Amino acid sequence: MLDKYLNHLLTSSGNIVIINTMSYRINQKIGNHVYVYEVESYWDTEKKQPRQRRKYIGKKDPVTGEISTPRKGFTPRVARDYGHIYLLQNLAKRIGFQDVLREAFPMFLLSLYQVLEAKPLYLFKRWAEMSYLERPLVFSSQKISRLVEEIGTREDWRDKFFHSWVKRQGDIQAIIFDITSLSSYSRLLEYLEWGYNRDRDKLPQINLGLIVGQPSQRPLAYRIYPGSISDVSTLRNILILLDDLGVREFTFILDRGFYSAANIQEMAEEKIRFVMPLSFSTKMATQLISKHHRDLQSPLHGFYYKRRPMFHVKREISISDVALYAHLFHDERRRADEMEHLMRQMVEVEARVEEKEFWKKEAVEEYLEQSVKGISRLFEITGERPRFELKRKVKSISRLMNRMGKTVLLTNDQTLGREDMLSLYRRKDALEKMFDIIKNELASRRLRVSSKEAMEGRIFLTFLSLILYAEISRVMREKDLYKTYTLSEVFFELKKLRIVTLTNGKNYLTEVSKKQRNLFEKFEVPVPVAP
Repeated sequence: MLDKYLNHLLTSSGNIVIINTMSYRINQKIGNHVYVYEVESYWDTEKKQPRQRRKYIGKKDPVTGEISTPRKGFTPRVARDYGHIYLLQNLAKRIGFQDVLREAFPMFLLSLYQVLEAKPLYLFKRWAEMSYLERPLVFSSQKISRLVEEIGTREDWRDKFFHSWVKRQGDIQAIIFDITSLSSYSRLLEYLEWGYNRDRDKLPQINLGLIVGQPSQRPLAYRIYPGSISDVSTLRNILILLDDLGVREFTFILDRGFYSAANIQEMAEEKIRFVMPLSFSTKMATQLISKHHRDLQSPLHGFYYKRRPMFHVKREISISDVALYAHLFHDERRRADEMEHLMRQMVEVEARVEEKEFWKKEAVEEYLEQSVKGISRLFEITGERPRFELKRKVKSISRLMNRMGKTVLLTNDQTLGREDMLSLYRRKDALEKMFDIIKNELASRRLRVSSKEAMEGRIFLTFLSLILYAEISRVMREKDLYKTYTLSEVFFELKKLRIVTLTNGKNYLTEVSKKQRNLFEKFEVPVPVAP
């Protein structure tokens, strides 16, 4: 009965409270079915607040609108999200991740939550209540904090996980290693120090060194360093860690920040193969590019790589008596893109400076650097306050343009050809995407913790989540799913698939749509059935 009003006189602490209540019907769609409930408002004398109670009436026919009375025990009691959880659990089982974490199942569920929701941990309990989990776990935010901090105290347990996880990876052909910065507002962590911040945050930081295996493209392990430690000083410890994990025959893929004579000698002594870009800030790089400028445009040195025309020159060089091979590449299409980007930035900066007023030359330089890092080196600042002008430095711009589209890669492995070098080096992009995931998708750009143990536990949980995230991203790239979906859209579509629990305790699965079935097939995961 709709809009039926009842007046109740309720006595509470000597006061007469008059409220209007009504009963009405609502339709709730679960899958392809519409269920009708009668809702009645009433006053809760214990909690001193208005409340609602529901009564299930029946299932509504979508064509005739008629309501069928349910058989006893077949009333839907609760519907929980399932499809996206089912997908991630199956991927975790397939790569052995869930088995390795069997002893710490709560951490597995927390990592699922981070990947699927990317929300603060204190909201985990609400998510768990609305999700269908094979082993239900509903933790309060206080208990989660204690659990994460406890994991942070157990370095032995974390190392045990790394060893078990690496053993499951099979043949590891290459190792990608790089470092990123994680900032924090906390003043209590001993690891937080001022240093080179890769995100230009004006906060103390820690450095996170991440190890990714190839060809699996999965994170293997990580190490945390004080914020002031430079990239080049970490390599020896990483070599020790990899040896301890049983990873000994591999090619190291490093970023240009690790270039130093000491690191090259270290890897030569350890007989470790490596691929590393040579920074254009080094004299050797500029000399090589200058010497082979014509060769890098000659048809004699042209080839095709993944449907792109490129040029390549290989030369033997020596650094600190270590014999190396320099592979020089020129990508004309990349050069055109970089040229367009530079010109657009220069014109935009010139226009903005012309419109603004500055009271000193230093303010113009600061404004330029805030607009585009490094662009102040390309201009001479002339004129007087409040109107300054920018004059282009022709030699500086020409030197920059000469480097565009060019890459110099170093290796100590003479067997690697030009395609091998490019293929290995471009795998480094996967690690850079993982850093973006850590800071953006998993909301870990700034650590909000109050102790070293909480920090260690929080980063370990983020690492676990990254393993799952990397696996589902890998499949999406291989199956070209990113052309149709974002990762969030995949989760949203599968989240519509729910498990409905009836009053008699039995479960049923809502109808699997064509789009959901296609996603499960792409991920090579069986279409789910009711548990």
